[in-house]
Amino acid sequence: MTSLLNKIPQGGWVPFAISAFFLIIMLSWTYGMSKKSAYEAERKMSTRELDEMLSSSNVYRTPGICFFFTDLVNGIPPIIRHYIQNTNSVRETMVIVTVRTLPIKTVLPEERFNVGKLGLAGVYRCLVQFGYKDSQDVKEDAYVNSVMAKLQENVDNMNEKQRIQSAAQKGIVFVIGRTILKANQGNGMLARITIDYLYRFLQKNSRAAVSTLEIPPERTLQIGMLYEI
Repeated sequence: MTSLLNKIPQGGWVPFAISAFFLIIMLSWTYGMSKKSAYEAERKMSTRELDEMLSSSNVYRTPGICFFFTDLVNGIPPIIRHYIQNTNSVRETMVIVTVRTLPIKTVLPEERFNVGKLGLAGVYRCLVQFGYKDSQDVKEDAYVNSVMAKLQENVDNMNEKQRIQSAAQKGIVFVIGRTILKANQGNGMLARITIDYLYRFLQKNSRAAVSTLEIPPERTLQIGMLYEI
């Protein structure tokens, strides 16, 4: 953009305006994502807090499996806390899923699904990874079967394996976590405009990573949370 400044007197304002437009979009998206990541890093749940919450008598563990999709790669996002506190219920088996694209050409099929256990209350973490040339369109059945197979591999206790199989037979629900950013009054005018208008507009019109998974709409719930930053 700066290289076009000396061309403006000769009529080079059109490419300058186009480059300025794309620069504003890129900076707004980067600024909003950095604020969102910082908010989640400060308020993410620990496994101990999650275990205490799920062990409470006020939380009802309904039969079945819940696949909860979030953008946070490391840790348990605060929207999980928001979901449990406001519904007072969670499926007896919950898998927190994050889909991301790595800066490599392709990811081997055996490395695509990374599943691990979180705490002691039937909660697991699943990281779905794709390379930038991999086809990311995954059918629901293929996805569920792959995750279930990984869960079975990582569980040594036979009773736990039977509990997972039983939960799958009782029903599966897909929950999509959606976060909205709002600038608080302590921010400056430029920061409020960037967050409340530019970033929010881009977020509404962006394609979520989870959209590559063909999830049936009749078994999908969307949970929203407002981040005031």
